[in-house]
Formats: sequence, C-alpha cells, structure tokens
Amino acid sequence: MNNFMEKEYILSFSSFYKAAYARDVLEENGLNSTLRKLPAQVAHSCSTGVYLRIDSIERVRRVLDERQIAVRGIYEIRRNEKGIKTYMRV
Repeated sequence: MNNFMEKEYILSFSSFYKAAYARDVLEENGLNSTLRKLPAQVAHSCSTGVYLRIDSIERVRRVLDERQIAVRGIYEIRRNEKGIKTYMRV
C-alpha cells in the first residue's frame, strides 16, 4: 500500500499549443497527463488545460520550469461530500 495520496490537478496555459507542448514534456519525463477542456471557473484565454493525478505537484513545476514553460495557473481539483468539484489555485 502506498504511503501517499494522489491528488488531481489541472494546469492552464495561454494557448492550446503551450498546453499540448507542456503535456508532451511531462510525458517525456514520465508524468502521465491528458489534455482536457478547462472548467469555466479557471478558463481564461485558452480553454484547454493539462490534467494529471500525482502525489506532489512540485515535480511538475520543476519539469516545466526547466523547460521554461509558463503556466497560467495550477489548480487542485477537490470534491465535496456531494461530489461537486471545486478548484483551488496552488
């Protein structure tokens, strides 16, 4: 049994192309992620983001920083007892 708990995150970018590039870079570094439509609460100029489940977002930040990929926002996806999602900027 793992001693950590994976959390869900969605990352927003200024364009679809930056989101797609970030997803590719994360995959190259062994971090599974997918492109998904951003929820209205976090979508700004680009409506596509990178979704992933991971125990620590710091590795993601480090990989993207090393490649100089600017992230507009990183949001942890949380669900309340009724299953309704909320997005906390981290």
